[in-house]
Amino acid sequence: YRFIRSWIGDGLLTSKGSKWFRNRRLLTPAFHYKVLKSYSEIFNKNSLVMVDKFKKLCGQSIEVHTHVGLMTLDTMLQCAMSANTNCQHVIDHPYLLAVKEVGDLLIERTRQPFHFFDWIYNLSANGRRNKVVVKVLHDHTEKVSYICFESLILRFVEHFSILTIVIFGYNRTDKPIIAERKEVLAKAVNDEENDSGMEGFQTIKGKALDFLDILLQSKVHGKGLTDIEIRDEVDTFLFEGHDTTSSGIAWALYHLAKYPEFQRKCRDELTEVLGDRKYVEWNDLPKLEYLTKFIKESLRLKPPVYLIGRQLEEPLKITEKSSGRESTIPAGTNVSTSIFMLHRHEHFWENPTVFDPERFTKENIAKRPAFAYVPFSAGSRNCIGQNFAMNEIKICLAQVIRNLRLYIDGDSPDPKMLPRIILQSESGIFIKFE
Repeated sequence: YRFIRSWIGDGLLTSKGSKWFRNRRLLTPAFHYKVLKSYSEIFNKNSLVMVDKFKKLCGQSIEVHTHVGLMTLDTMLQCAMSANTNCQHVIDHPYLLAVKEVGDLLIERTRQPFHFFDWIYNLSANGRRNKVVVKVLHDHTEKVSYICFESLILRFVEHFSILTIVIFGYNRTDKPIIAERKEVLAKAVNDEENDSGMEGFQTIKGKALDFLDILLQSKVHGKGLTDIEIRDEVDTFLFEGHDTTSSGIAWALYHLAKYPEFQRKCRDELTEVLGDRKYVEWNDLPKLEYLTKFIKESLRLKPPVYLIGRQLEEPLKITEKSSGRESTIPAGTNVSTSIFMLHRHEHFWENPTVFDPERFTKENIAKRPAFAYVPFSAGSRNCIGQNFAMNEIKICLAQVIRNLRLYIDGDSPDPKMLPRIILQSESGIFIKFE
């Protein structure tokens, strides 16, 4: 995790101890069901933009991960900062290219022990290249922030006088987005009509509560996050919400195409639950039981986060089941858990490589240990955004399944799994639509 700090700083993914505990409490309201409910429309709209792109390419073999990555990037920027950037209409988006290169550089660094030392790595060609690529990522976030704020100002003007804006002293070039948003929210807090629906949180009239709004207003014992901490958490939110979710959706699309019988069952359920309605609504999500089982099975076989690491704060005693022999792992040891291997362990999963959504019926779930399936990790440091991710995956897949039929092109190579920061395909994931 230390190697990725140059990009996402000391956010929730990389921080530890009292800072992690405090920040986890501060971020929890951002994933309250009332906030997640408001994102449903964003998920639907962006998914349908992607569906329209697929419709224009029907009959062609399409590398879907790239398209999905653009869709999730659009979604994350809107949910994080209310920014409408139309990323889906950009070919070879620089942010996505930079994310891929950062991942490649990180994996390369893990293979060279001398590069574990920051001062050596920073002097190397890869270290210098990493600085350049990370700057691309940070510059993109900053650019989007300014676009976001200009849009926010236009909405603000609709309800308040131009004189108010002048008094605020808005100047694009000399104040970052966080400072600007603080000033606008300060006005909103005093306006009783600007109720976000979340107790203790306010937002601008005509604008939904987004991730940045909540970070700016969250407090523990009267203290909130610093501007640097907010930047780190926004970068972490964009990374985890965009890259991991796009991987999960892309692999799920592949499984839909590969297993037409499961695709048909998902489509039948969607027809029954949604009828002719265009959008998947918040109240529909719990009713999509078969689609949920399908997604869980897809995440079992192709978990986007395939490996997690922890450092022991105290000695851990373990017992070998077959021999009863006890061993102690000392404090300070770095321990890795392969989610990929755990999800394919024969002790927990019968015929583990077979794709079977029925593994996730209530009866079958009850037969397994709770920690046999952990696509979002588990325990206190589990993924804070797992409900956000599952909702986005459900709505995206629902819109694709309702509008298109997916199948595998016999001439395209089978996707070979490639472990990078997240689980990718070495040659891409190719699907045909009709």
